[in-house]
Amino acid sequence: MSTAAVSIDPKATLIDNLRRVGGMYVNDLAHIPAEKLGESPMGAARTPLDFTAECAGFNYYVASTLKGEQITRTQEERDAFRNSIDSFDKAKQALEASVENLADTVSNSTHEDLAKEVVTPWGEPTTAHRLAIMCVMHMMYHDGQINYIQALYGDAENHWA
Repeated sequence: MSTAAVSIDPKATLIDNLRRVGGMYVNDLAHIPAEKLGESPMGAARTPLDFTAECAGFNYYVASTLKGEQITRTQEERDAFRNSIDSFDKAKQALEASVENLADTVSNSTHEDLAKEVVTPWGEPTTAHRLAIMCVMHMMYHDGQINYIQALYGDAENHWA
């Protein structure tokens, strides 16, 4: 067994995970037929464009929170943002831009900034770092939905490789 010390940089790991999961998400989204992106599978589920807009919006929200900005959006503003994402190209651009915005924010944050307590949109106190990790988990959660929707439309391949 090696006696060399291994150092793990939590900021670098978080940034890498944001970009990797964001890339996987967009890649999987590209494999849903364009005409199905705005459709509700089986008539009851949310559309891929809807939860992609949610992921992008949450990434932007967390970046603002990490910067110490107080963001409040009306329901009309949130609806307008969601409705503006009405194609694959717009969904891809929104998600990629939100990931880069958050990755840049994390990169420009100190370790002390990331250790500060913030409050989630649902009222739970947590660290800024953990809130940013939730963005990775949130995108991965919805990427799982994208994979399932792909399967519903006949595509059972894993597109991550």
